[in-house]
Amino acid sequence: MNRPNRTTEDMLWYHGRLSREEAEKILTQDEKKDGLFLVRESNTSTGDYVLSVFHNNQVSHFQIRRHAEDAFFSIDEFPTFHGLEVLVNHYKVTPNLLSNNLVLTEYIEKFPPPPNTRRLGRTNLLHRSTGQGNYTVVKELLKTDYPQDAKNQDGQTAVHLASMNGQNDILLKLIECGASVNLRDSVGFTPLHYACYYNFPATARLLIQTGNANIQARNTDTGAVPLHEAASQGHKTVVKELLSLNAPARPRNKDNMTPAQLARLNNHSDCAEILENYKYTVKSTNRREWYHSTLDRHEAETTIKLHSTKSGTYLVRFSDRNKEDVLTLLNDEVFYHYIIRKKDGYLFIDDGPYLESLEHIVEYYSLMSDGLPTVLRYHVPPKPKPPVPEFSTMPKPSKKKNSPKVAPKPVVLPKGDEPHNKYFPSQFANISFTSDFSTTNTTNNNYNENENNYIPQERLQRGNLIGEGEFAFVYEGSYLKRNGEPMKVAIKILHNDQMETNKEAFLSEAKVMMKLNHRCIVKLIGLSLGPSLLMVQELVPLGSILQYIELNRDRIEPNYEFKIWAAQIACGMEYLEENRFVHRDLAARNILLATPVEAKISDFGLSRALGTDHEYYSIIDLKSNLNLGAQFTKRESL
Repeated sequence: MNRPNRTTEDMLWYHGRLSREEAEKILTQDEKKDGLFLVRESNTSTGDYVLSVFHNNQVSHFQIRRHAEDAFFSIDEFPTFHGLEVLVNHYKVTPNLLSNNLVLTEYIEKFPPPPNTRRLGRTNLLHRSTGQGNYTVVKELLKTDYPQDAKNQDGQTAVHLASMNGQNDILLKLIECGASVNLRDSVGFTPLHYACYYNFPATARLLIQTGNANIQARNTDTGAVPLHEAASQGHKTVVKELLSLNAPARPRNKDNMTPAQLARLNNHSDCAEILENYKYTVKSTNRREWYHSTLDRHEAETTIKLHSTKSGTYLVRFSDRNKEDVLTLLNDEVFYHYIIRKKDGYLFIDDGPYLESLEHIVEYYSLMSDGLPTVLRYHVPPKPKPPVPEFSTMPKPSKKKNSPKVAPKPVVLPKGDEPHNKYFPSQFANISFTSDFSTTNTTNNNYNENENNYIPQERLQRGNLIGEGEFAFVYEGSYLKRNGEPMKVAIKILHNDQMETNKEAFLSEAKVMMKLNHRCIVKLIGLSLGPSLLMVQELVPLGSILQYIELNRDRIEPNYEFKIWAAQIACGMEYLEENRFVHRDLAARNILLATPVEAKISDFGLSRALGTDHEYYSIIDLKSNLNLGAQFTKRESL
């Protein structure tokens, strides 16, 4: 690795705390040379610095941003450099970056930069005493103003050296005196990396528990965290120590490798098994505190602002656009949105570790930022879920005293042996509306354009195909309502050959279906007559429960969602039963989700209606129009 060959005398451009006006006065009081510069502390941002340069007969000031707590610096959006002296040297040899024809030439002499801002330094007495394990000398040096974070020629501090040698007494004294435990040396390692590499579990614990070392600090070149180093060397005791201190078991380096994979690669199978079998139990969070189901970006930001404007305020939501969960976080009045991706059964954000669940994600980023602008501090609770309707509140069918008694009509059904299309699951595949209510007069089958439920085709706009069944295609679409308001809908286009012989019966029963109105049943909005018969239903965006469980099994809490779904399905089925309507094909593929906690019954392709005065029925085959006896019907469908 190339290292800058500079002495302290080459870096006397640091002027400490200096105001903007004072810097301009110093740079213009003597001979004015283009490129004359100095570096000073920032008066507006703690930890940052300012490069003040005389150029084109005026003084320009460039903010030098410090990244994290280590010696990494950059100017604006330009590259980041390890060491303030490395940054200054870069702009001394590279013109035209900060401004046209600007290159740093000479500087106003003052002090060398602070030790904790530099990448490299010189070996001093503290380094030598620590390397020799001389606790007495180290203790006496630390009583003075000796620079405890000074770096040697390898960029290592006394804390690095003590950690490399397992000198815990010296390390503890350094920590007590305020020495930094998170600085990186010239090859990108922190003291904790070395403690793990050289198999010092007690040193690792001391650095983390007493020194607050970053357990997820990444090597600047490889992206490896301390657990990678321990696993690659097969140090099982250190691995167990790190896991007990809440290190995630599956972080990734820049090659996307986990510690377990490195252990396997280096034939440390025992160590790999420890990592592969490790299960972390979430201790302090629950998704009910912060999970908001479906929200778009704007809704999430509005929800957070209404709750709190503090940095670290967050929520987790489902993005209908991305079909993934998203962490929305507020920091310094700026919103950040992080997609929570999935791979091999695990969840992760950007280059963060693989984690088991959303609860693991939230707890991990509540403990450490690891790439986020801040840790998660204040959760935004979701709005109370709509109450599950009680059975006692279900609407009852009204009975007209003087209504004529009408014998029940035969029930129209598709062939029972013909399965649903499992490759194109949809909310409408194989729907055939087959019902007869004694409380509703359905003898008039002339369904015309004057009916309220007739939808002119010019008010419909068809979008993408979202499903295909044996009897129809289903498209996502838009319906322009009579008041001019657009509405997202699902448009089912029935195959012509299905309607040629049964159109009138179908229209009659569709009219009955449109009278069903319950929050737990997919609503049929209307029909459109044209070259093809169109059915327009409410769009239920998340698809079937079956699909949802298969795609989201890691973030579903069975004791929560399953109970809500079951209660809603039961309410919808009781509503049908009260109206003497039998679904006959209730299955997970036919239950749709409007939101993760709002289920609706759909797909009435095998439904039938019972008359109020007769408890018998017959079946008509939709294709052959054959009357089938009840003895040929499956027992569970009766």
